[in-house]
Amino acid sequence: MTDFVLDAPSANRYTYFVAYYGKEFQKQTAVIHVMHDFNVSVHELHVLIRDRINQVLGDETPACYHILALAAPEAIPA
Repeated sequence: MTDFVLDAPSANRYTYFVAYYGKEFQKQTAVIHVMHDFNVSVHELHVLIRDRINQVLGDETPACYHILALAAPEAIPA
């Protein structure tokens, strides 16, 4: 059995997540993705996710997030 993530031809990966914000984080964004190299560290991935949340919600908005798909080799069709 092959690992479709490791064996994918492209080095780019798409990590999908949902950001939660608002009072007690009861509001959520749509599914958001960040594109990154497969070799990015976990720390760097979390920085990329936080930067993307800041782009969508603004730097001052408290938010947390839940990763839905980690390092998928292809973009998920919208």
